[in-house]
Order: sequence, then structure tokens, then C-alpha cells
Amino acid sequence: MSLKRYPGLIDVHVHLRDPGATHKEDFATGSRAAIKGGFTYVLDMPNNPVPIISLDSLNEKIDIANEKSRCDIGFHYGTNGYNTETFKEIWNNPKVFGLKVYCNHTTGEMLIEDRSLLEGVFKAWASSKPILVHAEGPQLKMAIAMAKKYKRRLHICHISQAGEVMMVRKAKATGQKITAGVCPHHLFMTDKDRDKMAGYAMMKPPLGTTRDQKALWAGLNDKTIDVVETDHAPHTRAEKEKESPANGVPGLETAVGLLGKAISEKRIPAKLLKTVLYDNPKKIFKIPDQKDTYIEIDLDKRYIVKSPYETKCGWTPFEGWELIGSVETVRFKGKTLIKNAKFL
Repeated sequence: MSLKRYPGLIDVHVHLRDPGATHKEDFATGSRAAIKGGFTYVLDMPNNPVPIISLDSLNEKIDIANEKSRCDIGFHYGTNGYNTETFKEIWNNPKVFGLKVYCNHTTGEMLIEDRSLLEGVFKAWASSKPILVHAEGPQLKMAIAMAKKYKRRLHICHISQAGEVMMVRKAKATGQKITAGVCPHHLFMTDKDRDKMAGYAMMKPPLGTTRDQKALWAGLNDKTIDVVETDHAPHTRAEKEKESPANGVPGLETAVGLLGKAISEKRIPAKLLKTVLYDNPKKIFKIPDQKDTYIEIDLDKRYIVKSPYETKCGWTPFEGWELIGSVETVRFKGKTLIKNAKFL
């Protein structure tokens, strides 16, 4: 066993489903999945069944997380374009790390496709905290333009297409304050996997082509893409097997092993794991230090992905894959939670 120590990892994009959809995940099971995967700090998205677009809904969510979570959880605030008067009360909230804007389809009533409504959001968000966008194709082009006009920090979530990598690269070249994240499922799967796996490979944004996938790896290596974010979005098997499957896949427990596989296959240098799962997330979102917190990874250890899983949904699109890189130890704020890759 060859253990390498890292700080507790950071996932800036998860959906832990609490409150409102706890039949498929909650803060207790989702935070256990995070810890098992080496993540000691995660940032939860606002598109709950009751959207997190008011101070009351935000505070309720924070209270539930404080009661149930095993790791540190921060939050992104949401907007439907009509709650901009609440923004000022959010900016100094230490539990909120950004504003999430959905420019393409999502759960809940948070979709903003109207240009004037979107412009109102960018104008009103006078904060150093980033605006995060789910924006594909033309919508991404519009979001980049809005961020430039109002000098806002912009984070592009789950980038998935070659053309989008090019847009971000061009914006960065002009000096614009823009960052981007990519998900493991977009790095390791393509539309061909969707043909084989049906609903279990359905997510937003959808899996791209082999050309898209190559562009994502290139963007990761040339620093166009700054972070790997899991977009951990669990659904039950029944929800994935419906005629119109729910979009999203779990990802917290497999991210490290997938990047370890990429290191072994020389797709990325070994140092990039810490850069995209800790250094850049911490810098971009100003994540607080976690004292006496670290993980140990055996980057030589090979294993087959199989149940049991910590996530309540109980499955992964990477079932049966051989991954490389096992999270052997997790110490969180002075307490060892994982030893020899198992919860104590």
C-alpha cells in the first residue's frame, strides 16, 4: 500500500435532495457518500422541490443540514429572476458560496431563458461570490456576455461540449473572471453509453460525443477547465427506469477512483487531482480551512465498483468498472471516520 495524504477534498456541485426528495438522498446519507469518496466539504444546489429562493427556505435547509450532516456543507442560493430584492441579505451569509442560475431545463420553477430577466439577475448580484450557471450553447454565450457587461465572477457548471470549452477558453484569454467545472461522467462516458444504459445514463447536460469528450480532457489539461465537480444527483432505480427517466447520476463515491484511473492511463498528471478537487475549488469559492482534516489515497490500488454504496439511491453508472485510487483514510476535524477504506 502506497498512501498519499491530501487535504479533505471539495465538491462544489452536489444535490443532496434534502428537503423535499429524501426518498432518494438526504443530508445524512449524502454526507456519508461524500466522506466515503474523500470529500469533507460539499456545496449543495438550490433546485429542491421547493426552490431555495427565499431566506426562509435557505434557513430551513441550513438547519436540517446542521442536524444531519457528517461533513461540512455549504449552499448556493437560487433565483427565478424575481427574488433579487433578497440578494443583499445573502451576500454576507457565510454558509452561501454563490448564486445558481438555470438557463436550461431544471427541476422546480427556476428556469430563466428571458434575456431581460437574466440581465436583471446579473445586474442585481453585486457580490464577489460567483454566479454559477447551468447554460448550454447559445445560453452560455449569453451568460458570458452578461458577466462581462456587469463585471461579475462567473462559474460555468458541468461543461460538456467542445464548443463550450472553446467559449470559455476565448473568454479567459480576454482576462474575463470566468471558471468552469467538468463532471466525471462527461469525461468517461459518451452518448454511446446512453444507448447501452438507457435511463441510467440520462443527465443534464446530456452525454456528448467522442469529440466533445476529447475537448473536455484537453480543457482540463490546459487549465481552461478549473475544477472537477460530481453533480452528484441521485434518483431511485424506479425513477431511472421510467419511460421518461429522471435526469442525474450519483458521483461522490467514484470521482477519486476515476481520476486515479485517468492518472494511471496518463490522461492527466498526478498533481492535477489535488488541483481540481481541492486547490481550485477552495480558491474560487473561498472555502474555509478545515482544521485537523485530511484524507489518504492509495493511488496504486485497483478495485471493482460494486455495492454496497453509501448513497441512498444504491447504484452508480460505473458499476463493474475497475477504478484506481482508493480513499483509505478520512480524518475530519480531529476524528477518524474512514480507516482501511471503511467507516469506523
